[in-house]
Amino acid sequence: MKRAGAPEETDRFAALERIGALAPPILNISGGEPALVKELPALLAKAKEAWNPYIRVVHNGTAPGKLVDSFPYIDRLVISIDGPGGINSATRGINGDTVLEKIADIVSGRPPIAGIPEIIINTVVTETNIGTLPAFSAQIAAVSPRIVHALLPVMPADGALSVLRDRETGYRRFLEVYAEMLKAHPQTVHNLDCVMRHEDWRKIQCYNQYFTIRFSPRGEFFSCGAGLSAQLRRTDGVFKKLFKKGGLRKAFTMFARSIKNRAGKIDFTCRTMCNCDSWLDMLLLGMDTGYAPLILQGFKGRLTDADYKKLDEFARTHISKDFDINRFRDMAGCKK
Repeated sequence: MKRAGAPEETDRFAALERIGALAPPILNISGGEPALVKELPALLAKAKEAWNPYIRVVHNGTAPGKLVDSFPYIDRLVISIDGPGGINSATRGINGDTVLEKIADIVSGRPPIAGIPEIIINTVVTETNIGTLPAFSAQIAAVSPRIVHALLPVMPADGALSVLRDRETGYRRFLEVYAEMLKAHPQTVHNLDCVMRHEDWRKIQCYNQYFTIRFSPRGEFFSCGAGLSAQLRRTDGVFKKLFKKGGLRKAFTMFARSIKNRAGKIDFTCRTMCNCDSWLDMLLLGMDTGYAPLILQGFKGRLTDADYKKLDEFARTHISKDFDINRFRDMAGCKK
């Protein structure tokens, strides 16, 4: 929201202390662009020392070399590339082939780099790039067969760019392309199934909102599950957001949810479809998704028996009495 060189008032180390008080098992650093934060290596080192979270950093691919000093503390580097060549240029301002070349330099050790984290390439699937994806998967496999290629739907899911706008027909077309991608690069996953589970994309049931906490640029904690007053307190331009398209409808949903929450009933209704942690919704409902094991790797060894007990009680009480905590633990690579 400011020019790139403008000073920021945020005390990131103080913010990290507030996050550390919660000791989240997974710490996801996104932006903006984390590579532009000069103190990033020191921040990540402090987090590792304080509570040893699984650290994911999401990068736009322009200069992964800027993250080298942070590599010893990063467990997973997620790089966003929406396709080869000019496909990525149109959406992210840098040639997709150029980004792959930068990644190739890192994984091949040119020059030698210590502590290279696991690398995942995120691709948002659209009508513009879907035809290029099998060849793009082959390019990724050529860089390294260990790189995971993760596919996400564009939002809104029923927008002009979405391959899912006609729902089942578009999803079947995507699965045909996905099958070709798997032939080119077996380390490919997607979470479009997480979107397809919803019957009404304008009013969804989102369970993962109660398992994620976010940190705003102004230094405030919030979650999608927060009530109306908490949501508005963290928002600049409150009236502008309220009166934009769909704003009043969303405000009413939050208001109704706040009332139900005070009455002891949790309302999972949400008016905004997003990618976030939708894989968790699938597991909480007892549904399969190939995306879940990829994310659950970060929890290995970081959840206690007490954590699993709380999850089991919450899910069985509020979401599904058939929730299987042992299946969840097995997928997270944890012993019963």
